[in-house]
Amino acid sequence: MERTDPTAIEQARIFCLVAQERADELLGPLREHFAGEPQVAVLVERRHGRARLPADPVQRRAPVAERDPGRAVPSNLEPGQLRLVQPLEPVRRVHETTDIDELVDRSIATEPDAVSELWWRIGERVMARLRLQVGPFAAECATSRLMGRILDDLPEYDAQREPLSHWLDGVVDRYAIDYHVT
Repeated sequence: MERTDPTAIEQARIFCLVAQERADELLGPLREHFAGEPQVAVLVERRHGRARLPADPVQRRAPVAERDPGRAVPSNLEPGQLRLVQPLEPVRRVHETTDIDELVDRSIATEPDAVSELWWRIGERVMARLRLQVGPFAAECATSRLMGRILDDLPEYDAQREPLSHWLDGVVDRYAIDYHVT
């Protein structure tokens, strides 16, 4: 199996994770599909869930936005066998004075600091609305998928048509409906 260039991984902002049992079949076609997109790295998912022993320290990982692989890969590559994740950077002072419309544009361009700042600004409102619709525990479990849905849908947002808050409410409401259906 071919190795991924470490420089490419460092430059990537989104990671397409392929299940280890499907790597031989999907890795090549996915790398070819994303060849022109340096912000995406295709990797084999090597982490497996294991039960934590009571003496184990809590392992915290950086939050991620779970993007929809069905929007990014051809349907013949079975997006159900993939995870598309966008790690969030720690919030820094880079965009503390950036207006929300520019943050949206920079987030669409997958600028890591802009995505983190955007989530910092909208996250509590979004999560409060989701908690009301699906309950607090389910909302906390769904955070990364909801953030991914927001980032996936963000290119459709038009500041001339409606305020971001109204648009976000619609995304959360649709997500809650989908959550209850599945």
